[in-house]
Amino acid sequence: MFKKVGRWVYRSLAAIGLFAVIVTSMPISEFLARPLRLEAQVKPAQAIVVLGGGAFKEGLPTVSSLVRAVYGFSLFRDGHASRLLLAGGQASPDFGAEGLAMKKLLADIGASPNVLATEDRSTRTYSNAQESARILHAQGAAHVLLVTHPNHMLRATRTFEKAGLVVYPAPIPWDRLSLELTRPKLGRLTLLQDVLYEYAALALYWWRGWL
Repeated sequence: MFKKVGRWVYRSLAAIGLFAVIVTSMPISEFLARPLRLEAQVKPAQAIVVLGGGAFKEGLPTVSSLVRAVYGFSLFRDGHASRLLLAGGQASPDFGAEGLAMKKLLADIGASPNVLATEDRSTRTYSNAQESARILHAQGAAHVLLVTHPNHMLRATRTFEKAGLVVYPAPIPWDRLSLELTRPKLGRLTLLQDVLYEYAALALYWWRGWL
């Protein structure tokens, strides 16, 4: 019995190792990510909406929220829209409110709090879209530049369009697909996990009629 268990464990570990080698050595993750990544359409809009990517309980943004907030503010500062909306609430008691964390970050680095509007009721992309649309429609705004990570762009765009907004994708520009597609990279394992999550989320959103 122990020999059978040992052989099963050995074969399982060998299969996992082979899978890891294949994923890190071949551009499978990059190719799966391509359909998720919409082309940037940075053009004049009525508002810039930045989707939160997480916040710590202490009120600090995660790295994802940080880069999204900084890029969104750079678009605002360059005059692409007259409104900036930082979207995202508190997903659970163990986390902070994403919109407020991004606002504090930008205010701390010199942005005027008067131009930093927040949406802090949503806990997922679907409610991001619903709550942002509610705020923007009340202000007479419908055309938005949407800022998020490239792998999240397809689902976010479709969900915001479903909420009645005209969306111009504005994915953060420093997360491009690598041109070195033949070089082994451990980061491809993380990318594959992210990509598979997005495809599962797209299926769920389609099933629920959210996009």
